[in-house]
Amino acid sequence: MAKKTSAGLTVMAAAFGVAGLAILFAPVGSPALAQSAVLASAEFSADPDLRCDLLEVKRVSGGALMVRWRIVNGSSAASGGLTPTAEKEIRYAAGGWGDYFFIDPAQNKKYMVLSDSAGGYIGDVPAVTLRRGAGRGMWAKFAAPPATSTKISVNIGGFPPFEDVPVSP
Repeated sequence: MAKKTSAGLTVMAAAFGVAGLAILFAPVGSPALAQSAVLASAEFSADPDLRCDLLEVKRVSGGALMVRWRIVNGSSAASGGLTPTAEKEIRYAAGGWGDYFFIDPAQNKKYMVLSDSAGGYIGDVPAVTLRRGAGRGMWAKFAAPPATSTKISVNIGGFPPFEDVPVSP
């Protein structure tokens, strides 16, 4: 999880900038989210109504790689038949930080989420319960692969791997 400061969003604002925060916390279907191109999407292994949209894989200062994604509950509206159907809420909670990594196929190397000097992981990957149509942005930082590596395979816990994802400079 991201470290909290007395300023609340200071750490996240430093990582994403103000525009990045608007996209991270934007409701699904909002103009802020529409501005952020989806690199790839995948269905959750345990429930096809839960989707992961990979938003960004980008080299950042300090030799790090920022990976941003959004988890979305894409379930359809409750039926309007004789028996009312409750709106479907979906809970997403992967097994742990070990479920988030990328593989550099050029080097055959697996990269795990970075940790700080206190052993805390650098990212924001909370367990969430999402109502129909709702989404939650998440992110993690990794050590960047060599500059010669231009495509990687990203693993987001519970979703099939995102293969051949381009790495932005």
